[in-house]
Amino acid sequence: MVGRLIVVAGTGTGIGKTHFAEALLRAFGAIHSRVVGLKPVETGLREATVSDAERLERASSFHVKQFAYQFGDPVSPHLAARLEGARIDVEALVRSVGRARADADLVLVELAGGLFTPLSSESANVDLARALDPDVVLLIAPDRLGVLHDVLATTRAATASHLRIDGVVLVAPDVPDAATGRNAAELERLGAAPLVTTVARAPVDEIASALRSFAASVA
Repeated sequence: MVGRLIVVAGTGTGIGKTHFAEALLRAFGAIHSRVVGLKPVETGLREATVSDAERLERASSFHVKQFAYQFGDPVSPHLAARLEGARIDVEALVRSVGRARADADLVLVELAGGLFTPLSSESANVDLARALDPDVVLLIAPDRLGVLHDVLATTRAATASHLRIDGVVLVAPDVPDAATGRNAAELERLGAAPLVTTVARAPVDEIASALRSFAASVA
């Protein structure tokens, strides 16, 4: 049986996707025995002490050999690849994730940057997400002023690109503003996605505990 596939996308970069993905993987681990977290494309490794892929691997309960594109410069994947004389092959990534699904109960794939971040001159994260044919797509966004626009624009563009967004996760920002804590209710009223939840700024294990019912609803 092929394992379930959860894709974690974002409205942008540096918004807490990996921290949330780590916590969600640990929450999934209480439901499934073979849970795998993958980051198929990652940039900025020259400045990182621990890569996002390593963080997801540590939060996984099952490990597989994976194929991934990893680049040193902290720039968009398509530019990072060009600077290193490489080209990101979406089909190769799809095959790699497919092999992981064949062995695992659940695979979580975290995309690099925003949902429409380019991977090449021909493709973007949205194309990879669609090609993966996931069971669930979660859109991560910061719970601050401006997120209503970012989420609505991203979800509508995703629909136009034939990708369904199943849930929106709002992550508490470093510095709360007047909109923080109010955005979830507004996104629900505006019909942004079938499921909207919020995540506090807290250690991974604490968030994982809080996410158990959410994980059960999407796993």
